[in-house]
Amino acid sequence: MRRAALSILLILLAGCATSRPAPSATTPVPPNPLPEITRLIERGCYTCLEKAHALAREHAVSQLAFETAAILALRSLELGLPAAAWLSEAQTLADGDAARLEYMEMVAAIPPDPLSGNRDDLLSETRARNRDRTRAPAWRQSLTSGPGSEVFKRYLDIALVCSIDVFRESREELVKEIVDRPVPVLEYRAGICDSRFVTQLSGVRVGDPDFVDADYVLGKYALENRKGQNQEEALRLFRSAAAAFPQSPAIATNVGNLLQAWEDWPQALAAYDTAIALVPTHPDALIGRTVSLSYLERHQEAIDTATRLIDGGRWFLGQAYYWRGWNYYYMDNANAARVEADRARTLMVNAAVFVLSGMIEWRLTRPTTAEKEFEEAIVMDAGQCEAALMLGGVRSDLRKTPEGIAALEQARQCFDLSITVRRRAIGVINDGSGTPETKAREIARHERAIARAESRRADAEKAIATLRKRTR
Repeated sequence: MRRAALSILLILLAGCATSRPAPSATTPVPPNPLPEITRLIERGCYTCLEKAHALAREHAVSQLAFETAAILALRSLELGLPAAAWLSEAQTLADGDAARLEYMEMVAAIPPDPLSGNRDDLLSETRARNRDRTRAPAWRQSLTSGPGSEVFKRYLDIALVCSIDVFRESREELVKEIVDRPVPVLEYRAGICDSRFVTQLSGVRVGDPDFVDADYVLGKYALENRKGQNQEEALRLFRSAAAAFPQSPAIATNVGNLLQAWEDWPQALAAYDTAIALVPTHPDALIGRTVSLSYLERHQEAIDTATRLIDGGRWFLGQAYYWRGWNYYYMDNANAARVEADRARTLMVNAAVFVLSGMIEWRLTRPTTAEKEFEEAIVMDAGQCEAALMLGGVRSDLRKTPEGIAALEQARQCFDLSITVRRRAIGVINDGSGTPETKAREIARHERAIARAESRRADAEKAIATLRKRTR
């Protein structure tokens, strides 16, 4: 039995050693990945590029893996997303290749969205940007003959033309070429160049529901169109982009800036908080948060946020000191407000700073210096109605009755003019081409300002009557 079993085993082993499995009709043949990778790259949406990169990596298509990583790094910069991971991936895939390393130098020359939170980087890289301007013509020349796919090289070329100002005259020719040979990924890059090319960008978005990348810049274009500005559409587009790219502090900050312009302080605050959660030192979001909290009368939180901005960097410091002083003033801490106002005026000089300074001096019962501050504010900006009104009050305290009446008369005239200008603005809005929602919002904003001006004008008239009684 043992010998028989051994014989059978040897026969089986010999068969395994000499035979090859016959192809099975049901065994799938691995498909060629190149057509699908190319299709996804040309389609060009962010998720398309991610899929293309994964396929290229999976099938060891080195050149296309590098190209998709580089384009995704550029797309991240365009959308204000963190780009470090894709830059690192592309650098790794460059693998010391001279041409790929030169392409990476071109990628590094493209600046990120200014609201991505990297303002310090933008400032420190000014010298590098100047150097890039001198190298850019040679880079473009190398793109015409260098290795790699034409779509990748054209994308990089368009990015250079649209980002480096020495090529401004080349933009029209560039976009004409894109129109003549449309490829969605290239139409997108041309479309975000500036608002003249909104047609290309809109076409890409309409043609592909997944190309939500375009919504961010289309939202900006909706605000830039002064004749037919559509703020609601801009907000819808920003929010669509934010939902697709929640890691972009730039998109969140744009949402906050638009809502702040609407004086929708709670929602603006929420948008700024979203950006700050992503980039805790984000200067634009921090100053936006400070202003929103100030108008919500959440004074201590506003002070704390301004302090974060001051302690963490060098952006908007004058504004941060101003708003810290403004909030201290309304917390009845005039001495602390005085310190902040003095710091603010060393960094920026405008009428608002002098008005705040005058208010503080008046609160500290120093009417003589308060008078000088209000006078300076009016010299800088004759439209400072509040400064004229308070100047009348200070002069009244100083028993300068004729001068006080003159200042109050100026305040009344100033409020009259403000009311007239805003009523005319309402007429222009009604006759304009904005959406009903935008018109209603802008009209409501002007009406609130008119109501405040009418109330303050009444205060001026009452004060004038009081002072005139002194002269009898």
